[in-house]
Amino acid sequence: MKNTLKYLFVIALVVGFSACTDQFEEVNTNVNRPTIEQAAPDMLLTNSIESMTDRVHEIFLGHEMGSCWVQHMAKVQYTDEDRYIPRVSVINNTWTSLYAASGMDVATIIDVAEAKDLKNYKGIAFVLKAYITSVLTDLYGDIPYSEAWKGSAAEAIVSPVYDTQESIYTDLVAKLKEANELLSVSNESVAGDILFNGDIVKWKKFANSLRLRLLLRMSSKKSVAADMQAIISSPATYPIFVSNADNAALKYLGSAPNNHPINENRKSRDDHRVSKTLIDMLYKEVDSPDYRVSIYANLAEGTKDYAGIPNGLRSSDAANYDGNGLKNTSKIGSFYTQASAPGMLMSFAELQFILAEAAHKKYISGGEVKAEEYYNKGIEASYRQNASSFTDILEEEWGSTFVSWGWKEAEMSILDYALADFMEYGGYAYDAAHAMELIGTQKWVALFDQGLQANFEWRRIGYPVLVAPADADNQRKIPVRAFYPSDEYSRNKTNVEAAVARQGKDDLNTKVWWNK
Repeated sequence: MKNTLKYLFVIALVVGFSACTDQFEEVNTNVNRPTIEQAAPDMLLTNSIESMTDRVHEIFLGHEMGSCWVQHMAKVQYTDEDRYIPRVSVINNTWTSLYAASGMDVATIIDVAEAKDLKNYKGIAFVLKAYITSVLTDLYGDIPYSEAWKGSAAEAIVSPVYDTQESIYTDLVAKLKEANELLSVSNESVAGDILFNGDIVKWKKFANSLRLRLLLRMSSKKSVAADMQAIISSPATYPIFVSNADNAALKYLGSAPNNHPINENRKSRDDHRVSKTLIDMLYKEVDSPDYRVSIYANLAEGTKDYAGIPNGLRSSDAANYDGNGLKNTSKIGSFYTQASAPGMLMSFAELQFILAEAAHKKYISGGEVKAEEYYNKGIEASYRQNASSFTDILEEEWGSTFVSWGWKEAEMSILDYALADFMEYGGYAYDAAHAMELIGTQKWVALFDQGLQANFEWRRIGYPVLVAPADADNQRKIPVRAFYPSDEYSRNKTNVEAAVARQGKDDLNTKVWWNK
């Protein structure tokens, strides 16, 4: 009897366990995570655009490691970053955000688009993926790419290999070309697009303009002339930005959480100023002003004049600079700290300088005649980029001066007058013998508030000539990359160490592939 009961008990356990395992997959399914068939690409698109733009304009990354290192901005307090001592947490968070937040959203959009044959969503996702990946690889060098964003795949990859930057760039320009082919007004309409409001033609222009940026950036290592000329020669097939109306700039809303990151930062901090390098070049040490100083910087509270602060001062020296570092130096222009300031990703002005360099180097046709034309258009586009706000500032700060010089409002707008005056007297007239110094310097000026891109392009071109601060760390060398996140050495040790062995020492001075 005891044996009979024992066997009945075992049978009951087996049956019960089988019944449980029959339902295990259903019970263990996360009902809060939609399947690919259920996922909403429009919601993913909205979040990926804002998350990506927030990150590149985030104060610690975009400005303290971007704008400060390229000497557009400087710090008065907590000056470590300005002295080339970045926060490990910022480097870790940048990697995590661009991979796990915006990058993962974009990867999911691609999966959804392929499952549902949504060509426009797929094309847009390719553009966003190229932008995100280019920022990552330009910051760090070799990074996970071919095996990235596969942690939740059927065969999950949680320790992805690091691809070479050369192979990544090759694939990015190919994907942008494919994006241009996928994007069409005859395909599905797109919702959730807070960048271009569903305008597919503008996405095509962004795809091709971004492709030109990446092609030029890799031009010292790869032949790019055929690809660049193909884009320029076929505007119907490969449309690019043709005016500031095409700029890839997120229009932030007027209140949190959809306000510009600098605006949010300004609610609790007031320690960022415009660099002395920029103010001197535009205003202090020139025969005639570059009037963009008026939108880039506010008049210093104490002196009522434009005054920059040197980069890389120790905190005590910065606080006491010129008697009072906070009071007697210029804050970042109010235009760029407002809640609705644009989050610029790529501008028409930048594209013109890309084309000027390409023509000068004979990557595209036209020679020096076209190079000069593109160069002048780049300066003009930079002046007109935020025309309405810039006009108001010019009228307030320069109106009476211009009138004394002979300006008549009935004959010419104040913005046109300022531009004409700079073009004639600013000292930056195009000269083929000094083309790269001129193009590099004016691109640097035009990329104000785009700290990362300004930094990448300064690293590539080398103009204007910047000098590391006397109190800088890092052997008094301006950084040319970010070191890998400390998290990677615990989560993906084998692959990150292989990348370091291939690329060079994991520090701020090892140049990335296109920069070597």
